[in-house]
Amino acid sequence: MIDKRKLHHLDFYLILNLCAIIGIGILNLISATSSLGSKTFVTKQLFALAIGLGLVMIILYFDYRIIVSNSLYLYILGLSILVLVFFLGASAGGAKRWFAFWGLSFQPSEFMKPILLVFLVKMVEDHLKTGSLLSFGDIVKPTFFTFLPAVTVFLQPDLGTACLLFLLCLSILSFVGMKRSTFISLVLGGVLIGILAWKWGLQPYQKLRILGLLNPDMDPSGFNYHARQAMIAVGSGKFFGKGYLCGTQHKLNFIPEHHTDFIFTVIAEEWGFLGSIVVFLLFGSLIMRCLKISKEASDETGSVLAFGCAALIFWQFSINVLMTLRFCPVVGIPLPFLSYGGSSLVGNLCLIGLVLNVNMRRYMF
Repeated sequence: MIDKRKLHHLDFYLILNLCAIIGIGILNLISATSSLGSKTFVTKQLFALAIGLGLVMIILYFDYRIIVSNSLYLYILGLSILVLVFFLGASAGGAKRWFAFWGLSFQPSEFMKPILLVFLVKMVEDHLKTGSLLSFGDIVKPTFFTFLPAVTVFLQPDLGTACLLFLLCLSILSFVGMKRSTFISLVLGGVLIGILAWKWGLQPYQKLRILGLLNPDMDPSGFNYHARQAMIAVGSGKFFGKGYLCGTQHKLNFIPEHHTDFIFTVIAEEWGFLGSIVVFLLFGSLIMRCLKISKEASDETGSVLAFGCAALIFWQFSINVLMTLRFCPVVGIPLPFLSYGGSSLVGNLCLIGLVLNVNMRRYMF
């Protein structure tokens, strides 16, 4: 059991904020899947929510410093399972990212996000204590251990999650602080990797999605179909929306994957600009609360850990919404706590568990 004194230091503002987002997500999922004629989506999401809350309780039980100190074992386990997907994973839509059993699916890459985060914190811990800026040699190790799972995920293929892992690494290194020459070297290295990926790594359909962003009128019934229909749905909601359960674009299945990657189109269509702003404010409040906990953490380890959680939620939310609004290529990143997907929900709940852990032990050593 968790000490009652520790529970007293739980951040209930963060918990209520999260409950509001998850509540909207469940209601929105009911509407998004109503046209699919099955209630199993909501049932599975609620089941994943229960599992996620159980993992949050486990995370709260252990001091976050213990979790960070043992993160190498978590990293090895997570990377091993990622590799195992190539041999035992289930294929769907030309991708091999999941394990499927008993009617449920499990996507290991979603759990690699919090695992990589705690391992990155472990690798920069010494610099957090000294306050020294990171040199080029200092970033080689974190970058290399980010590169391994990112490439593995990229080959599944899952470009969105691979990019997200690199963005997490960049966020952590920037938070710790880099020398100017180190930052320039990192940026140039990223540009080089981007060029090599474009020439030899990206699949033809991935290249077309990027080109489609530059030319929105290119092939509107082909590779640009998702993005074009998403924009139509968002615009059709206008200011007040069409009303709950009254969206037509997703009910008529004009928007593929409207219950997963394009869940924001359902919000925008049914609740309009006003409802979308409410969602923006809730996520903004959640991220700012994580940053506040990061600032007030009792040590540098807790500070960078809470910041990394905020960064992951921020990047996922921003990329998903920008993708829906055609400011970003369609890369398949779910909207945290709102998109259908048990692995995504559980993985993001683990992030919240880590932030609550940091805040709960602010006055306990």
